[in-house]
Amino acid sequence: MKTFLLTLVIVPLVMGACLYGLFLIWGNHLPVPSTAEELQPSARSVVYDRNGEVVGGYSTENRSPILLAQVPPLAIRSVLAAEDHRFYSHWGINTIAFVRAALRNVLARSVTQGASTITMQLARNLFLDQNRTLERKLKEIVLAVRIERSFSKDEVLELYLNRIYFGEGAYGIQAAARRYFNKDVADLKPAETAMLAGLPANPAAFSPVRHPQAALARRNRVLYAMRGQGVLSDTEYKAAINSPLGISAGGSTSGAASYFLEYVRLLTNATRGSHEVYEGGLKIYTTLDLRLQRAAEAALESQCRKIEADHLYRDTFESYREGGSHGGEDGSTPYLQAALVAIEPQTGKILAMVGGRSWQDSRFNRSVQAHRQPGSSFKPFVYACVLRGGGKPNDIIVDEPVSYPMGALASMGTWSPKNFHNEYEGAITLTRALEKSINIPSVKLLSRIGPRTVVDFARTCGIKGDMPPYLSLALGTGEVTPLEMASAYGAFDNGGILVEPSAVVKVEDRNGVVIEQTKRGATEVLDERTSAVLVGMMRAVLDHGTGYAARKDMGFTAPAAGKTGTTDDYSDTWFVGFVPHCVCAVWVGFDEKRTIGGGMTGAKTALPIWTEFMKEYVAENGEQDFNLPEGVDTATICTVTGQLANVGCPSAEAVFVSGQEPRAYCSVHGGAPVEEEEPTQDEGW
Repeated sequence: MKTFLLTLVIVPLVMGACLYGLFLIWGNHLPVPSTAEELQPSARSVVYDRNGEVVGGYSTENRSPILLAQVPPLAIRSVLAAEDHRFYSHWGINTIAFVRAALRNVLARSVTQGASTITMQLARNLFLDQNRTLERKLKEIVLAVRIERSFSKDEVLELYLNRIYFGEGAYGIQAAARRYFNKDVADLKPAETAMLAGLPANPAAFSPVRHPQAALARRNRVLYAMRGQGVLSDTEYKAAINSPLGISAGGSTSGAASYFLEYVRLLTNATRGSHEVYEGGLKIYTTLDLRLQRAAEAALESQCRKIEADHLYRDTFESYREGGSHGGEDGSTPYLQAALVAIEPQTGKILAMVGGRSWQDSRFNRSVQAHRQPGSSFKPFVYACVLRGGGKPNDIIVDEPVSYPMGALASMGTWSPKNFHNEYEGAITLTRALEKSINIPSVKLLSRIGPRTVVDFARTCGIKGDMPPYLSLALGTGEVTPLEMASAYGAFDNGGILVEPSAVVKVEDRNGVVIEQTKRGATEVLDERTSAVLVGMMRAVLDHGTGYAARKDMGFTAPAAGKTGTTDDYSDTWFVGFVPHCVCAVWVGFDEKRTIGGGMTGAKTALPIWTEFMKEYVAENGEQDFNLPEGVDTATICTVTGQLANVGCPSAEAVFVSGQEPRAYCSVHGGAPVEEEEPTQDEGW
């Protein structure tokens, strides 16, 4: 009793004297915060898709700052009941609790209680370490008094609720609500707010993820305190204390768009800096369509697994995972890989991006970093230059064996390109040569116009990789990325206008002020009439040519154009194609340059991925036809002779610059001329 009385009288006097002394000792050395802005916590930057759905984010800490006005009174009272129920009546130090704690510490002859107020906890969190020492506690007291002198109680509480650690990587009450319950704090029930309120005292010991029984006991103690302080009625208390913890897998992302998120991070880092990206609470609005992204990832993975199963590879995605392996230092994996990029050509907006099968296994983004040979998917660049120089889709070229000298000296020998099956068709139209991806005509055409012409044109279309100016370029021996191919083909789909690809629409700061807005450049790379003719030829690839399986076997009926691509060793396979408002490039292969398997062409590997993705796009956006610009017309021609078709001809509709369509009817096949209606300028085709 004597000890108790001495403590009760002496401690307050000693406290006052000590506090005065502490200010004298540390007054000039501890921080003196004066505005709430100085103490704003780092905030997670959030990335949104084009529809406002959260894709993911970047942070050094999982934190989502929230205004005190957005925190419901129940959550506030839960925290006060658990941590500092006299918060609104003390001046930074709870004298009563401090005296009680001091008495118990004296009686126990050790530090058993700390009597930290919310303000003291905030001071520790803002400016001090977590070591349990007397010096740190004394500094806490000085800082708590200073904070209370500089800020209102509501400002202190708001800072605390956004700063304090709730365990499992969650900083602040909003992030904790998302982490543990997958809800906003405004939607929490009494038992849920009590569980969160009980965590800051010891987030590790009371973690509902790792120690659910301890978390339940701690929550119930907080609920008991809430009832005792009138926060909960007896009925509410009984309902809450009998409810389960109710932890969900909140706060985790779907895993979709990991490569796109990294791509956006790099772009934003370049303009805003990494500190702002990771701690500035930016709102980054992007071009991505999450629904299409998920469709792209599903189609890509499904097809890759099918190829693995059909070919019985030693290294598969599953075997790699089961072995606990990780990607090489260069990001490579031994199993089959693929990449996909989809762009809205009229705006350049990237709608979907898949850089590989697993971000966990490999951070190498094949959609933008993998420079691979495009094979025959490069041929449209050759044909575009031919059309630009006055060529027509029904021009005749002879498909036959040919040889070219390899250099100025005869001793260097000759190069003799081959067709895929070493078969030759003789005289054929340019459209048939492209739709069937016949090699000899492409090489002949490149020989006529010159490799440099095509290299220069490809550069204007955004192809940046190595493109040796040799005749083999017609067969796709240069290097491209899926993003470059998607963007370049987008110019064909967009009337010859190339719009720079973009991933970010705008960036807002944590207060919603727009601080960055993307401006996209546009360049005319091809006359719109020439572009329309080329698109007509590329439509034949799907309607009659190497991409016909999309129609016949996969049920894709929407108007579309594109081109397959396969290198001669089957190591790089492609399909790049488009519908009127979406272009998509797909690559399939191994990171190490090796064959996928004999006969595994782009039509068999990449086309199924493209088709499944485009089905989803058409389902979401509706089926549309290509529109003809002014100055072009259509005609039904014989696919063999290139002349106007008779009823006995194998025929197809072709697009011509007005005045270049054929005038004579086919003289090889019999029958009456095909009757045609006069097309209107704005009519689809």
